Amino acid sequence: MNPSFTITQDTNPSKEIALPAPRRHGGLPLMDALDRRRSVRSWSDADISDQQLADLLWASFGINNGKPLMGDPGLRTAPTARNHQEIELYVFLRSGIYRYDAGKNALTLVREGDHRPKAGMQEFFAQTPLSVCVAADYDKMTAYTPEKKDFYSAVDAGYVSQNIYLYCAAAGLATVACGRIDRDSLGKLLHLGEGRAILSHPIGHAT
Repeated sequence: MNPSFTITQDTNPSKEIALPAPRRHGGLPLMDALDRRRSVRSWSDADISDQQLADLLWASFGINNGKPLMGDPGLRTAPTARNHQEIELYVFLRSGIYRYDAGKNALTLVREGDHRPKAGMQEFFAQTPLSVCVAADYDKMTAYTPEKKDFYSAVDAGYVSQNIYLYCAAAGLATVACGRIDRDSLGKLLHLGEGRAILSHPIGHAT
């Protein structure tokens, strides 16, 4: 990748993008972040840094404890039912759509091209530097009925969504949780199979 570009500015797709190590300490106190948490629906054209992207994804659903539990590689910054860790984050950038690999701290290419307007049904999705689609991999929830998969994955997505909100509040970024998305189209676009897109967060700087 051209070093003069940030990850969110680059238009050349890479099969895998290594992220900077997330800053796991410091930042705004929790009570201050809660006080600043807002839903924002208008953005400036300012980009976000590679470090902010790495911090955002780690805060959303990164690995915060490397000790294995129930056969999983580590614990996450958000809980999931029975620790299924079924939530997947898909990052819509100018260069393509990428899946966040928390274990590698990297982005893995899913589809080339600028698909940012498809992350949600509102026009502002095309204006933000990136969007994060929160989806569920139902193959990791084999013990549940279809109804329970829908319910528990939606609850788990809510935890991740709040983490996104709180990180953005602490970092001076803007976001809004959007449930009005085309789930069928996103399922095909993201190769979700039996999985389900639950909601999307456009992310940038407020005007």
